[in-house]
Amino acid sequence: MASVANAAGNPEQGSKTDNLFPLDAADFAVRFRNGAKIFRHVFRRLTAADWEAYYDNLIVEAATEDRGQGGSIYQDTASLVLYRRTILRVKGYRTRDGRSPETLPTWPDCIPQEHRLFATGLLMETREGIATNTFQVGADGKSVSFVIVRDEGDSSMTKQLFGVSHHFRAPTADHRRRFLCARSEFPSSMRTLVMLYDELAVCAEGYSVGGAPIAPEQVRSEMSTGHKLYAVAALLLSFGDCDPEPRKVKPVTLPADLFGMKTATPPPRVGVH
Repeated sequence: MASVANAAGNPEQGSKTDNLFPLDAADFAVRFRNGAKIFRHVFRRLTAADWEAYYDNLIVEAATEDRGQGGSIYQDTASLVLYRRTILRVKGYRTRDGRSPETLPTWPDCIPQEHRLFATGLLMETREGIATNTFQVGADGKSVSFVIVRDEGDSSMTKQLFGVSHHFRAPTADHRRRFLCARSEFPSSMRTLVMLYDELAVCAEGYSVGGAPIAPEQVRSEMSTGHKLYAVAALLLSFGDCDPEPRKVKPVTLPADLFGMKTATPPPRVGVH
């Protein structure tokens, strides 16, 4: 799937609600191609409970001395749980009798497993649309901005880009310590990262709830869990091992394995069985 992250490297916020990312949107879609065929998977809005169900079903294998390597995280079971909980509909599939896949008694298991895993992998990698190479931390060390990409329709031309910002209180050395501990214990520490966001977040820009710009008092309850995880991680990763200090605006690159993610492989099959 081609990256669209560079489409808006330094987004400007508009004053219209149309230019705000709707946190209460009913669905979110991912798209991928296999040869000439394009497949689209539409998920409902993910909740904190959905993310917790995902992390609760990850299989973590601890590191062993004889292997001389770090532990491994197996995602397939967790990904299938998340897919089953949140998938709404698909496009690009054809059944033997012409019915839509959603009407089959085996839905959603009728979708090839590798497609379900791949679509969930895209959902996880983008964390509900985040273009992960657009992160910037403000000069005061207390704000994080990035771009969200929303797939609105069947054509790639219908993608919308939203520039958003998260504003935080100044992190302390204790916040940094808790973050480093959480990283070493991931995925069981997902709740710790959400707590860090909720403790530090002051307000957010570029989002809407109920058709109006998000209010500061709504940030903790309405903000996407995926956006919380990435925003607070970018904030705290931008510091060194010392206490936070003001510095110039700079881009932040998040490690690909920050949340125990793996790169999905192209799905080989196209039929619904």
